[in-house]
Amino acid sequence: MFDGIGSMDDVYSVRSPNDVRYGMGAVNELEAFVGERGYESALVVTDADIVGAGAADPVFDVLEDADVDVTTFDGVKPEPKLGMAESAAAALESADADFVVGLGGGSCMDTAKLAGVLTEHDVPVRDLLGMGNVPGAGRPTVLVPTTAGTGSEVTHIGVFADEADEDNKKVVYSEHLFGELALVDPELTRSLPAGIAAATGMDALSHAVEAYVSTLRTPFTDTLARRAIELIGESLREAVHQGAHNDDARYRMSLAATMAGQAFVNSGLGAVHALTYPLGVEYGIGHGRANAVLLPHVMRYNAPAEPERLADVARLLGVRERDDETTLELARRGADAVAALNDDIGIPNHISELGDIDESEFEGFADVAFEHSQHNVDRNPRAMDRDDVIGVFEAAY
Repeated sequence: MFDGIGSMDDVYSVRSPNDVRYGMGAVNELEAFVGERGYESALVVTDADIVGAGAADPVFDVLEDADVDVTTFDGVKPEPKLGMAESAAAALESADADFVVGLGGGSCMDTAKLAGVLTEHDVPVRDLLGMGNVPGAGRPTVLVPTTAGTGSEVTHIGVFADEADEDNKKVVYSEHLFGELALVDPELTRSLPAGIAAATGMDALSHAVEAYVSTLRTPFTDTLARRAIELIGESLREAVHQGAHNDDARYRMSLAATMAGQAFVNSGLGAVHALTYPLGVEYGIGHGRANAVLLPHVMRYNAPAEPERLADVARLLGVRERDDETTLELARRGADAVAALNDDIGIPNHISELGDIDESEFEGFADVAFEHSQHNVDRNPRAMDRDDVIGVFEAAY
């Protein structure tokens, strides 16, 4: 059972951005931030849909009030490519802006992070790939999510497709990718379409659950992950179905997503994120949607290794214990609760419902998962070999 303390004999490390400001209207904090630092110009990195929907207007309004000269780069697309970050960096260099605002979902925020680094360091973008290869701090970055899911506003990670190797995603990990400021304003999520609210919300749940059972978990990540799971269980359905009409649900989901992001950046993830990798690469299935489909199946696989913790997940999701059931049975009902949540928000629970995917491909999927996401397999609480991974894919099919 969770005690929230951990071992007094261990020393735990916590990674975090410099400043996180959260709440309705938090975007207005940007004016004081700019004034304190004397910034006079900004590049806003976003996508055309966000600008077209008016979701970027509150940020533009605050920057205008702060007398900041704004240049907009709205060329970010889902599953961003390295070339996109290079284009954003070129726009930043051309504008010679004092700081960068990453405004949108994870794609926009990741692109802004990398653009800020590329502008300050004359190195080929592919030299930055992997762990700890960023030579130093980039242009100051402010990260402003318009979704409730990726947690990118509080991570030191950027995920990109590589035009030179289109079959694989590439990741940049560096403390220098942390934003100088994260502004988490639930008001900016009001215009989220239901499908995106569902997928990003389940992305946040997968972050929280995997952080809670990760082999690298700490008391710090446990506390964040538990509360995030609870908030998502309470609020995701309403955030999806009631949209802009339920600010309470939006508020809770934004909080949960940011908490889950801070949890997983410190604990690592697990098999869900390893196994979704080939679905995204091979079939272009959105990251949050793929996570949602695989999460209950990976939870069932992991239940024998972490029955207490996954039973705890069940309780946090509102599952009531039965007098005659074992901890393992409750843990498995936690996976059922996740599947029921998927059903309620319009996300399928089987790979076969995601597209024209054949079971014969699962051996290749397993190879991709191990080749490109071994670190996530290693942090999974139950060991997995190639046959185990194929077995989870088959169970999820």
